[in-house]
Amino acid sequence: MTDSIVSSVISSARSSGRTVLTEIESKRILHSLGLPVAVPEAALTADDAVRAASRMGFPVALKVLSPDVTHKSQVGGVELNLDNEGAVRDAFERIRRNLAARGGGARFEGVAVGQMAKQGVELLAGTYRDDRFGAMVMVGLGGVFVEVMKDTELALAPIGGREAASMLARLRGAQIIRGVRGQPGVDIDAVVSILETISGIAATHPEIAEMDLNPVAAYEDGLAILDARIVLAAPASEPPAPDPHRAARLKNLERAFNPRVVAVIGDKRMSGYMWIRAMAHLKGKLYSVQIDPNEIPGIEAMGVENRKSLAEITEPIDYAVSAVPRQIAPRILKDCVAKQVAAVGFFTSGFSETSEELGIRLEAELREIAINSEIALVGPNCMGLYSPGAGLCNFPEEKAGEAGDVCFISQSGTHTINFCLQAPTHGIKVNKAASIGNALVLEAADYIDLMAADPATRAIGMYIEGVRDGRRFFDSVRHAAERHPVVVWKGGVTEAGARATFSHTGSLATAEATWRTVVRQSGAVEVASLDAMLDAVELFARAKRIGGRGMGLVAMTGGQSVVITDTFATAGLEIPALSESSYDELKTFFNIIGGSYRNPLDVGGTIGAGHDQGNLDRILEILERDPVIDAIVLEVGTGLRAARWATHEDEIAGLLDKLADFAGRSTKPFAVVMHPAHLEAIVARGKELARARGLVVFESFERAAATFRAAADYWGNRARLGS
Repeated sequence: MTDSIVSSVISSARSSGRTVLTEIESKRILHSLGLPVAVPEAALTADDAVRAASRMGFPVALKVLSPDVTHKSQVGGVELNLDNEGAVRDAFERIRRNLAARGGGARFEGVAVGQMAKQGVELLAGTYRDDRFGAMVMVGLGGVFVEVMKDTELALAPIGGREAASMLARLRGAQIIRGVRGQPGVDIDAVVSILETISGIAATHPEIAEMDLNPVAAYEDGLAILDARIVLAAPASEPPAPDPHRAARLKNLERAFNPRVVAVIGDKRMSGYMWIRAMAHLKGKLYSVQIDPNEIPGIEAMGVENRKSLAEITEPIDYAVSAVPRQIAPRILKDCVAKQVAAVGFFTSGFSETSEELGIRLEAELREIAINSEIALVGPNCMGLYSPGAGLCNFPEEKAGEAGDVCFISQSGTHTINFCLQAPTHGIKVNKAASIGNALVLEAADYIDLMAADPATRAIGMYIEGVRDGRRFFDSVRHAAERHPVVVWKGGVTEAGARATFSHTGSLATAEATWRTVVRQSGAVEVASLDAMLDAVELFARAKRIGGRGMGLVAMTGGQSVVITDTFATAGLEIPALSESSYDELKTFFNIIGGSYRNPLDVGGTIGAGHDQGNLDRILEILERDPVIDAIVLEVGTGLRAARWATHEDEIAGLLDKLADFAGRSTKPFAVVMHPAHLEAIVARGKELARARGLVVFESFERAAATFRAAADYWGNRARLGS
């Protein structure tokens, strides 16, 4: 019955050429869904309005009916608290006159007559369709909260009760909903029910572009939808056909990450034979394909066999790298398809990201060739694949030989290379990385699926500028985040940044709020820089799982203990008082002259800046046993001690040995902070020694706090979902 009413109302509106439903039509649909809404009566004349008001009982409200008006109050189209027939007649005429004066020619089709509802907490709820991610649901506090504070929350539709309740809890004005200053809270279950229902209808009815329920009066028991507006979507174009060769394409991509044969096409002396040099440690066979006689001697001098065409290579080719000019790219791709090359990465740029007609046409040619074959097209406009275990590199300075447990995806070649070059200095070992550029055929979701399924993977990071199929991206990230920590760095979140991403990879902008919703709801965590990405991946890949937000903080001096506490608390973490049993044990040996053990622990005088390792061990073990502590962070004092490390490296090495031994035994995540101080090179050596022992290291309290907050968010979400 519900669907028939929805379809009937929508069909009637479309047949009359309207895309905006009247308030009465909108409320009929909501009423058919079982939502708490009174359907008003339409009145074409003042007499009709009086009769309707008399039937339903005073007081009543009148609202203008016009297909040309979106905001009724702005044209003087709303009259409230009308308690007699005369007031109704006068209000009807005022609305008619106001519309004529302020409506800019808007048509007057009478008024909607409805009973006045009792006052409650004003909320707004609604849905809309995002170009990339489809149906979205929104909730917020009404009145000044939405107009001034923009206090709203989003989610991808449909949602369940858990997500709906979470949306309400995240509102800045959530305390008003729960009850404040003696005022009772509202019926949260009723609000949750509305959000579930409208999100479901939005997800299953793509013909509905927007639903705006504003205001919704929420009471201690129940609620009432006071106004509603539904906007219909334009007739949808045919969705793009699914990739018929996706399964075979993904298998070919997997082959490319573990190649037996690689071909480099078009490498030149002018670029320093960058691609051939990058393959210096390839475990499989490497060929060059180059027809320029001036280039061939230089290639062969490097010990690489050159062929004039792909067809001259007799073995099956698992991966090819193309560095040819853009005009030649389609021909090269055709050759790869004819040779049945499993995958090809196009370093070549100059396609849709230029907005030029030629670039757009050439990119369309590449897509047409690729989509009608099983080839895994990486890019174009990218640095391609990195698989250190196979010796497959996309930059000459990358490490090769050992496969790791971290994967990275990026639409920026620079970010890919920088992540892969800096990863080893953070103790991060890369398993697979992919620079995907314009992501013409294979999107980020394809790489996520492949990397998440790899049993060696412990964490996945990605830099994303835009996606074509937002729902598939969301689903892939969500499924990956159910198994591994996923860290997302979004480029182009500002208007200026969005313009830059279009000229970089041709990616269209998505609103910042939508992206943040996608990341949060998928179970991933968000960062905003390469440094933050490296920090997060290091903690996720090297440390234990965090079980909560309770931090045990250890500093070397009083001032630092204050700062580390403020920093972690500001980041949204907790620094709880320790258990009484912990205090009882600490007081037996802790030197409180110039120190404190309240949490944070100011331990310099008790451990002699790390020299009294017996006391240090006892302190760490106490924090390990204390049930209120979920993670431990220790400052290794650098400002007063680092100069000595240059000539007494055994001192810092001995301390780090003890810390690494504790980290290995502990059931809780443990990290150290080593500020660069005034002796950056010496401290850098200390960090190197620490990471060589498997320790997680941060260079500031701020970076450590932000990363532990991200970890607490991720693991907390996993715990709520039972995974």
